[in-house]
Amino acid sequence: MIKKTLGIVVLFWNDFEKTIECIKSIYNQKNFHYTLILVDNNSEKKFSNEIFKWLNNNNKQVINVSKKKYEENKFGSTNLCFYIKNKFNYGCGLGHNPGYQFCIDNNLKYIARIDNDMIVPEKTLKNLITRLERNNLINGISPKIMFLKKPNFIWWRGSEIGNNLKFQKNCASYNASGHLDDEKFRGMIRTDAISGCASIMKTERLKKIGLSDPDFFYGEEDIELSYRLDEFKQSLWVDLDEKIYHHVSGTVGKNWAKNVYYNYKYRLVLIKKIGNIYDKIFGYSFSILKLFLSIFLIFHKHHSSRFLQRYYAIIHFFQKKYGSYDRINYIKVDKFFSDINKRTKLSYILKKINHYRF
Repeated sequence: MIKKTLGIVVLFWNDFEKTIECIKSIYNQKNFHYTLILVDNNSEKKFSNEIFKWLNNNNKQVINVSKKKYEENKFGSTNLCFYIKNKFNYGCGLGHNPGYQFCIDNNLKYIARIDNDMIVPEKTLKNLITRLERNNLINGISPKIMFLKKPNFIWWRGSEIGNNLKFQKNCASYNASGHLDDEKFRGMIRTDAISGCASIMKTERLKKIGLSDPDFFYGEEDIELSYRLDEFKQSLWVDLDEKIYHHVSGTVGKNWAKNVYYNYKYRLVLIKKIGNIYDKIFGYSFSILKLFLSIFLIFHKHHSSRFLQRYYAIIHFFQKKYGSYDRINYIKVDKFFSDINKRTKLSYILKKINHYRF
């Protein structure tokens, strides 16, 4: 059974360079049995072909998943890669679900989600599994996440929900520039949510609570899933002694305005899913207040450049245009926001509102 301890789910979409870096770091794990499940979120063939080429050149056998269960000897080998092709770009959360389900169907004890823009040190996964094996109360665990290009700077070290839903704030303890690592950031700490881009979960618990919620497309799906994972309100942890390295924003791309739109909208969806009555009253009201604030301060570029995203995020949330809507329209959304940036003039924003709809 030791060979069926851990399934590592790596999701990719229209990328091969970072994905190859990621899976290469996974294959470099030392003295440790794991099973790699590579999930293709309906990429163009040229990207998956480059990944297959690398796997073939490095003597890794690719098994196209065509059935639910596989023989015992197929698991725990560093020379195998299970490959699942999604029919559509399902987004972050739902895109991982076929990989999660594969791990459940084949009785793997733990499931790791490692995003394809991560680099995993050679002992990280083994040490995290050791933590889980020693404490049966832990349902999910994440390492400390560092910037790949600034390896001494922390990007993520836990999440706290608290009153963040009421004020539409990020629940994670990070900011765009990060902060320098320090001796005080060591040991095991409680967290309200494990990180979506690097975490290990108990398969048994995931099977019981259900997989990622399809109402999410990009952002906040990890908070919602963690909310259901946290059985005892003390079962989610961050191991600050273990590190993983992140190509920050590597998956989402450079469309700043689109990312702002998704962040606003899916924080509203998160409030709907896990918020209490006070979170909903304050959270929904605060989002509308910020929109009106943008109108009053619209001649300031900081606010005018965000007005369009806030406006459509609120409209689309109340129209229930999330989840499946974004899976169908992600190209349209990307195109709509592609010419908006922090320096966009007010005149162009107003023109966009008057002449374009999506």
